[in-house]
Amino acid sequence: MAVKGVFASDKNIQGTRKGDFASAVLQYDPTGSAPLLALSSGMPSQGAADTIITWFEENRITGRVNITTDIALTTSGTVDDASAVVAGQIYIVEANGEYLYVESVSGAVITFSRGFGGTTPVDVDGSGTPVPIQRIGNAHEEGSGKPTSFANVGSPIFNYMEIFRNSWDATGTAKAVEFLTGDVVAKNKRDASTFHAEDIERSLLWGKKAIGVQNGKPFRSMDGIITQITARQTVSGAVTSESTNTKWSDLDAFLQAVFSNNIKGKPNERIAFCDNQVLSVIGRIAVLNSVIDLATGDTEFGLKITKWITPYGTITLMTHPLMNEMQAFRGALYVLHPGAIQTRYLRMTHEDKNDSDGTRAGADADFGVFTTEMSVEYRGAKTGGIYTGMSTPAAEA
Repeated sequence: MAVKGVFASDKNIQGTRKGDFASAVLQYDPTGSAPLLALSSGMPSQGAADTIITWFEENRITGRVNITTDIALTTSGTVDDASAVVAGQIYIVEANGEYLYVESVSGAVITFSRGFGGTTPVDVDGSGTPVPIQRIGNAHEEGSGKPTSFANVGSPIFNYMEIFRNSWDATGTAKAVEFLTGDVVAKNKRDASTFHAEDIERSLLWGKKAIGVQNGKPFRSMDGIITQITARQTVSGAVTSESTNTKWSDLDAFLQAVFSNNIKGKPNERIAFCDNQVLSVIGRIAVLNSVIDLATGDTEFGLKITKWITPYGTITLMTHPLMNEMQAFRGALYVLHPGAIQTRYLRMTHEDKNDSDGTRAGADADFGVFTTEMSVEYRGAKTGGIYTGMSTPAAEA
């Protein structure tokens, strides 16, 4: 049982004092292959100079636009986004293979040369369902003038710094009592540092951004990685909720969306945090879609899947102890790009202690506080995905 406030000599766990019958303390931890603070321990970190951090993200200009009017066999039509359409570009109508040459652009209205390159003009009607066309290049005449330029303009993303604080304390009397578990100050410090790490880890994953005033002073909390992915995800299918039977085809469609984007200069790989329930579902899906051949004399049976090899990329599966511990996050699979995560520190973790430096102001107790002021960036929300509600595996129909 946790003891709040000053750790007094009679507030310890029964049996830890010498002379009591107990000789050891067994501490339970939730299971998991991902160590606490796994997110930050191996990820890049960078200093900060303000309580708000800002970074810019650019979406790749794909060259795909949609015709939204009925242009039939005419030479002009409206598209949904002409910001990257300029004269001299060549497009192909995805549905029928006709090539279009862009003669001019006025607002969202494009004037085309139809049937470019000897292709056959076909009626195009985007008034009901938009008709996608894809840029395949550009061509210009000899001695042509400067073409119209266009460029990516990044959008700013921001997060707040969050102050984490966890304290420890022990009375002078508690220090004098001999405990089988060792020095009471060292034990309390160790526990406080563990709680500090856990609180940071929870916020790194599930934090929510807020700003205001507490006790008349500025107060801030940060968005965690899951919140950032959910808020900024725009790829269809990459944030998925599957609350009933989960089939391999469901997961395959999810993974295609997750791996469809990568961060420039980074390997297209992912790490996935989950609980034991998700590992069980994935293992049973593998069984349902496999042939098991048991022979006489076999003494071992089963699957241990910790790496998920797909045609699109490889995912390393790690069970997270906090996800095993929290009922609210059971059945969730968080697929993250390791190269997208960066921690930012305004103040690195440090300890303020009043144990032997003469600053206890007469208090007959030693105490200290661990403090960290930090935030986290998930750069590239489209590279991550969240699959929730995995509880029951199902075979393909």
